[in-house]
Amino acid sequence: MKHKRNRSAKHGFTILEVVLVLAIAGLIFAMVFIAFPALQRSQRNNQRKRDAALIASAMNTWYTHNKVSVTDNYSKLNAENGFCTFYKRYVGEETVDPSTGEPYKVALWGSTFVVDCISGKTYNRKEFDLDVHGSQSGQGSDNWAKMEPGDIQYDDGAICTDEAFNDDIGNNRYSGVKMFAIRMRLEGGGTLCVDNGYEINK
Repeated sequence: MKHKRNRSAKHGFTILEVVLVLAIAGLIFAMVFIAFPALQRSQRNNQRKRDAALIASAMNTWYTHNKVSVTDNYSKLNAENGFCTFYKRYVGEETVDPSTGEPYKVALWGSTFVVDCISGKTYNRKEFDLDVHGSQSGQGSDNWAKMEPGDIQYDDGAICTDEAFNDDIGNNRYSGVKMFAIRMRLEGGGTLCVDNGYEINK
């Protein structure tokens, strides 16, 4: 009795199939490589937005407990109503920049310096931020230090307009009124500006 031979020949992958698999794997890797940093940036920016909201909420609490606004004057940052006094009492170390893991540094009116309110260290940014429009005239400002990642800018008596401060509504400064704005630079371009919802027509 003759046994039939199995005529189905075993064979490996062809070069074309190997190249195709490698190409698909490379494409998937490239997509992940591109998308992952963007996802991380988005997560860090979302954290900055939450921190800005937390600081704004804390400042509203300050207004509830105190009769004066938090000053935006750099020379008064450690005064009784100075920003660092507010920050240490109402925010503390709850907020840190997600890129550096360090407390945010604040830029206040009238200086190129920013300050870490927790450690007391100052850093000279060496130039002013011409992207900040301090009034409706639209002129560049020579008031706030240019931001770097991890910096915030604070303006007493201001609202946000097009991601920038507007603190000279109708040519009448609103200092002392319970309104304020906070700016923060985001990764990937653009800035976040948060105010406490004061309406111009009030």
